[in-house]
This record gives sequence, C-alpha cells and structure tokens, in this order.
Amino acid sequence: MTDDSSTNPAPIHIQTSEHQLTQDEVVPVAYWQALHRWQYWILPVVGVCSVIAGVAVLALDSGNRVAWVTMLAVGLVILLIFFLQVPLTPNRIWKRVKKQFEVRTLEISEEGISRHTALYDVTMRWPMFSEALEREDLYLFKGKRGPGYFIIPKRAFLSEADELTFRRLVGQSLPAHFEVAES
Repeated sequence: MTDDSSTNPAPIHIQTSEHQLTQDEVVPVAYWQALHRWQYWILPVVGVCSVIAGVAVLALDSGNRVAWVTMLAVGLVILLIFFLQVPLTPNRIWKRVKKQFEVRTLEISEEGISRHTALYDVTMRWPMFSEALEREDLYLFKGKRGPGYFIIPKRAFLSEADELTFRRLVGQSLPAHFEVAES
C-alpha cells in the first residue's frame, strides 16, 4: 500500500489580521482607476476640442462671432460640468466609498478569498478575478465584471511567509497575475 499523503500538498490557508482600508490606500486607487478608463475622458476631451475649435474659428474668421462664441461656450460648459460632477478631491471620494470599507479579516485559500466583517461573510472565488496588480503597499484584484478593484493591503499579512505563500497561490490561480501597477 502506498502513502498518498506525500503526493497531495497540504491545503493552503492564510488568515490576515483584522484591518480596515484607509483613505490614503483607497483614494489613490480610485484616481488611478479613473485615469485608466477611457469613459472618464470623453467629457473633458469634447470640452477641450470645443474650446480649441472656438479659438480656431476666432483666429481664422473673427467676424463669425456666433460660431466662435458658441464653440467656446459649449466647450467651457462641458468642462465645467465635468469638473463639478467628477469628485476631484480626496475627501469627496472618501465620503462616497468609505462605507464599503469596514473592519475585516480575510481568509485566502485555493478556493478564493473569503472576507469576514461584523455584518457578513462572502467568498470571492479565483475565477471572478481577471488579474492581480501589485502596488507599493497594496494588492489589487480586478473583477471580470465591473470597473472596481478588490484591495488587500500588504500590512494585513501576519508574516512575510504568509505573503509569499499568497503570491504563489495567486500565481497558480490567476492567468494574469501580479503586474506592477504604475502609480
């Protein structure tokens, strides 16, 4: 009779410390995410193009006052709408999202990442993530649906060995893993 225990590796189970994401961790990710999505650039691009077109009409045919005033006004209104609607300050961003980031612990295994809070427990299986990104102090997991990222701060790991095991597990579980995200 053969011993099968030597061929089956021990199951991986990593428990993080109890932690809560901070404004300094979340807001830069929100900015970075917004800058990398083309949808956020439509209004400012249209506004700038309208202003440039208005200036061009003024330079080429300053007698056509209706055209250049209209283009400048439309461009400036679009830019104004963009800058009023998009939360540009860290405090505005944090006020909108901080309710999502309550105190939690994570359990990481071959199955996925389980998040435990005072109100609920949820398991996110590895196939729901399309890629993992590493920033200086964070791991970001991009979901296959939606624009958001699941954030794990490096400070949550109890030891360097746990973090190294986590990195190996992610490497095995996700096809696109640990690209280094530019800040």
